[in-house]
Amino acid sequence: MKIPASKAAIVLIEAQNDFLTPGGTMYQYIAEQLKARNVIGNLQNLLKGARGKAKIFFCPFEAFQPGFPELKPGGPGCAGLRGIEMEMKADWGTGAWVAGTPGPEIIKQLTPQKGDVVVRGKMTLDAFHSTPLNYLLRANEIEYVAFAGFHTNWCVESSARSAYDLGYRVIVLSDCTGTDTEREQKYAEEVIFPRIGTVMTGAEFVASLA
Repeated sequence: MKIPASKAAIVLIEAQNDFLTPGGTMYQYIAEQLKARNVIGNLQNLLKGARGKAKIFFCPFEAFQPGFPELKPGGPGCAGLRGIEMEMKADWGTGAWVAGTPGPEIIKQLTPQKGDVVVRGKMTLDAFHSTPLNYLLRANEIEYVAFAGFHTNWCVESSARSAYDLGYRVIVLSDCTGTDTEREQKYAEEVIFPRIGTVMTGAEFVASLA
């Protein structure tokens, strides 16, 4: 499979301390899979190999102010996964994605470089829903969107589904995504993603760019 590099983009979702750094709110749940599958190292290789070829978009989760005043207490924004994250403990306090803490910051190993685009405004699972991502991809005449990041079966899957519905050619980079368990990872890779796009490794994607 050959992919025209000028029409290709990587969308890297939530490469942030709360997920990926010891002491982060959710690190304890994903740490085993990160290590076993060398996800951060694979992401470093992906970005190094793709820069100057494919366009790179970072989609971090937007920071909330301490106490989450943006969300009505008891309202729908505090339900489900978001409500759980609001109560999680980190070395730097309570709650995920809290402004003024290290939690929302992109990890140093994956610091955006000149030419990369940091897409702001992600406050939902789907990276398209509350951000200008679709506009930025269209403005760059992107046709092939390769997804990487976290969690495989939450934000990556939600975003990949939307990309499919929006008419993009979807690629999911299996070894550049991660979630809490091998079972969840394999189900997404083997059952969900093949129905909406192509599953590749990061190295395969870089090698395919022409």
